[in-house]
Amino acid sequence: MKEHEPILVLFLVSAAVIVMVFYFVYRTTLPPAADGEGIKSPTQKRLYVTSFLALLFAILLFYSLPKSPYFLFSDQAPAKTVHVLSRQFFHFMSLQDIDPQDPKTGEPIELPLNEPVEFQVTSSDVNHGFGIYNDKAELVIQVQAMPGYVNHLRWKFTEPGTYNVLCLEFCGSAHAFMRTSFTVK
Repeated sequence: MKEHEPILVLFLVSAAVIVMVFYFVYRTTLPPAADGEGIKSPTQKRLYVTSFLALLFAILLFYSLPKSPYFLFSDQAPAKTVHVLSRQFFHFMSLQDIDPQDPKTGEPIELPLNEPVEFQVTSSDVNHGFGIYNDKAELVIQVQAMPGYVNHLRWKFTEPGTYNVLCLEFCGSAHAFMRTSFTVK
């Protein structure tokens, strides 16, 4: 949680600034007072406010986008590749390719600690969520499993233990029982 605190503070400060800017814009668009006093150039002030918001958005995007899980370990070769085929109501995981017509789970999956791992996630029927949870039931990382498309998700596990995989997208009556697990050593 501590690594996310600066981002949370940044977004909260940004939200406060945006609220103040919108209040300023609201105040500047009020009709002139009866004594003729009023905003001299509301269009110019709106341009300044819009430019400020665009700059703020660009800074936030520049700061947060590289921290996306899709870019974190993209420059590192994965130590292992885990193939995942989601289907109602199972996640089939294997270190070898999975035949969509006859999926079989192999031996239990064991992944290395502190090395990047790539999950190649797809679905054979409907959209599924592929969410990885640690032993404290905290969501570590997630990606969508979609039919006809393979999502490549890289992650480096820094804590050993058993990780559970749950479906995050309601996919039918047995959705709640769609789970599997793997071990990180």
